Order: sequence, then C-alpha cells, then structure tokens
Amino acid sequence: MATASHSLNLPPLRFSYTLRIFYFLLITFVGLMAALVVMTLILHGGNTTLSLRIATVAQDLLLFIIPAVVTAVLVSGDGGRLLCADRMPSPIVVLWALIIYICGIPAMNALVAWNESLVLPSALAPLEQWMRQAEDAASDQVKILLGGTSLGDLMVSVLIVGVLAGVSEELFFRGAMQRIISSGRVGPHSAIWITAVLFSVFHMQFYGFFPRLVLGAFFGYLLYWSGSVWLSSIIHALNNTLVVFTSWQMRRVSGGDVMDIDKIGADSAIMIVVSLVLVTVAFTALNCITKKQNCVTH
Repeated sequence: MATASHSLNLPPLRFSYTLRIFYFLLITFVGLMAALVVMTLILHGGNTTLSLRIATVAQDLLLFIIPAVVTAVLVSGDGGRLLCADRMPSPIVVLWALIIYICGIPAMNALVAWNESLVLPSALAPLEQWMRQAEDAASDQVKILLGGTSLGDLMVSVLIVGVLAGVSEELFFRGAMQRIISSGRVGPHSAIWITAVLFSVFHMQFYGFFPRLVLGAFFGYLLYWSGSVWLSSIIHALNNTLVVFTSWQMRRVSGGDVMDIDKIGADSAIMIVVSLVLVTVAFTALNCITKKQNCVTH
C-alpha cells in the first residue's frame, strides 16, 4: 500500500476500516474512563507537585500508551509495525528534523503570539471569558507540576513532561490514530491533518490551538516520511523539554534576565520570513532523504 512518495508500510490488518475505527474509539474511551478515575483518586488530597506528577504518569499510561498498544495488537498481527515502533530513524534524518524544528522557532513564536492575541466577537464574550479562565487554570496546574528549582526537580520534570509525555502522545496520536485513519480510504495527508486537529483539540487550549495544530502536522509528516514513531517522539520530547527548562530557569533566577525561547523572532518580520524559507528548504531536503531511504529499504 503506497503513495507516490512514501510507503505507508501497513501490516496486514484485521476487521473492516469502520470496525478498526470503532475499536480504537472504544479502547480509548475505556482508557479515558480509567485515567479519570485513577487521576481523581490521586488528586483527591489536593494538587501538589508530587500528586500532579503521579497523575500525569497515570494519564500517559492509561490514556495513551495502553490504548495505543492494545489497539495495535487487536487490529494487526504486527502491532509494532502498525505503530511504526519497529524502526529507528537514521541519524541524518534525526539531524534534519532537528534543523527544521530549530529553524521554525521564530515563525512558530509569531504564530503563538498571534493565537494568544485573538479576540472573539462581543456576542461571544462569555465564551471568551470561560476560555481565558480555563487557560489560566491549566497554566496554574502546569506551574505546580513543574514546581521546584533544584536540579532534581528539573530532571524529574524532563522525564515526565518532556520524555514520557512526548513518547506516549506520539504512540497514541501518530502511531495509533494517524495510522488507523490512513488505513482506509482517507489519504495519508488528510490523516495527518485530521490527527493534528484532534491532537490540538485534546489539549483544550484555544489560545494555543493553531501552534499545536502545526506542531501536530509536523510530527505527523515526520512519522509518515521516516516510517518511525521514534522520530516524532524525539522532536516532541525536545519541544516539551525546552518548555520545561525555560520554566525551570525562570523560577530559579526569581525574575532575573532569562532568554525566553518563546519570544525569539516573534516581533521580527525578517526573522519570520527567513524562518519560513529555511523550514521549506529543510523540509524538502528531509523529504528527499527519506524517499531515497524508503526506496532502498523497499
């Protein structure tokens, strides 16, 4: 099963396309209910840094990792191949993915700033107020989750919020959801963007919706081109880790001067244009490299 540029490399699948989607949704729903129950019990005593860290680990396991693995094993005789977890990306592919990510920072920061500045029509003022309050509440929880200024706090946050969250979300959204959606009549590009939309919606943050949508599509193309969920996991974990490190640095210096990576290039039209050009060139290079590699391996 192949497209003009890259192979979907899908293993033999069980059930009809409709049933594959149904089983994925059913297993995800069960995982969501289990995660909600366990997280409620963990957070019953209050939202402390420790309880939020344990709850985050439980969420990643029950809502993301276990449903992705169970679905893959159920609908395929080769779950690892379905999830694209059976292949590691080559160093050159990882390097180019990192280049794309780094070059895209100014353009992404501009998108973040634009999204945060959106104002709804006056008729929707109550909705906007609710969304702002939800954003503030989520931000407060993240601050508690990432609490602490010691090196140990940084390492724990990197492992939980950076690595575990990045890998678990990629296994679920790209490895399971995107691959199952693309296993039917939906084309791979449509599957990438559908999954990116759902990925952004899941985070329930309207004022970060469009940057997360673009990131989700980026991760989707990394998996599609490389055939490895570990490539998108590496870049996803890097993105999360940078957020963790910046937050830790700001708490550590108690309001001192810290370079905020989220502000780099956001106010410079020249940097934004250069960023977009470099990303386009790097994307083209990565596309060509992965096409050649796929031709060799297939």
